[in-house]
Amino acid sequence: EINRLNTNTRKILGLELKKVKYIRTLGFIQGTTINLLRNCVIVFLIYLVFRNEIAFGDYMLFFMYSFFIFNPLQEFGNIIQLYRETEVSLTNFKQLMEQPAEEIPANPVKIGPIKEMEFSSVSFKHLTSTRHALKNVSFKIKTGETIAFVGPSGSGKTTLVKLLVGLYKPAEGNILYNGHAYTQIDINELRAQLGFVTQDSQLFSGTIKENLLFVKPDATDDECMTALNRAACHSLLNRADKGLDTLIGEGGIKVSGGEKQRISIARALLRHPNLLVFDEATSALDSLTEEEISETIRTLSNSQEHITVLIAHRLSTIMHANTIYVFEKGGIIEYGTHEQLVNNKGLYYAMWRQQVGETIEILKNH
Repeated sequence: EINRLNTNTRKILGLELKKVKYIRTLGFIQGTTINLLRNCVIVFLIYLVFRNEIAFGDYMLFFMYSFFIFNPLQEFGNIIQLYRETEVSLTNFKQLMEQPAEEIPANPVKIGPIKEMEFSSVSFKHLTSTRHALKNVSFKIKTGETIAFVGPSGSGKTTLVKLLVGLYKPAEGNILYNGHAYTQIDINELRAQLGFVTQDSQLFSGTIKENLLFVKPDATDDECMTALNRAACHSLLNRADKGLDTLIGEGGIKVSGGEKQRISIARALLRHPNLLVFDEATSALDSLTEEEISETIRTLSNSQEHITVLIAHRLSTIMHANTIYVFEKGGIIEYGTHEQLVNNKGLYYAMWRQQVGETIEILKNH
């Protein structure tokens, strides 16, 4: 790391010296040329005065005009320097602004509250990939139901979530919301009904309330407190001496990983979502915190107020799901309830045995 830092520092120093050399050279040539030209003009005007071809007043007038001409020329070098320094940033900004906007149908269908979602033979392949990330995936879910997706790393779970929230578009098949294809609806109307909890909770420096209001700026204090209580943020609220106005992070109370996830869940619940997605929300937590967050997720799922989609590596967090879909190499190889999948003795059973079964057998033997 020290060698890499020194190498980069030397490169930066070399470029800075090269820049200073060019600037000083440009400044010298420019200053010498302008001063020489100005002196030539003054000498020529004096020559005309001695020849009585112009009056002394004309000479003073031309002399004053020379300041308005040569002083801006003197700044020309500074303009070139500033332009070259900002050219890269301007080019990047231009490329960003020229990015095509997300396509929205001219006359989008109003889907209303999401009550049903369906993947119909959906396939997707990344541009740089040689095989499909998802292949012929189909499932259907309604309000009040909970489904879960499990499988080895790279099996397509994250791609499925990005398709679900509209970040990717399927190469084949269709995604239906309340019976309407994703190409017929305004994707922003869909996203306004989404509650999305990821593995890495993004909290910002500020108060608890400010972190919650990102998803619903007009939310009242009562709504914020209700969302926090539903997300089981009791331990955090007990330590918050100023309530919702308590600072978190630097200069405020320190929050643990579990408390961050609970705030993230509360933030998702604050907008009253019709579609609640948990993308490996407990994979980075310790066992005790994982169990607490899992209990929160189970409570929310059992409320049957919305569609719940769970993505997980740890099978203990999705046992309560109505249907569990097992992914392998981008396709669904088996599905069913937890008990059905364990009895099938397939991939799910192998994953379950590895994560939980061996521990149970050891305890039985002792």
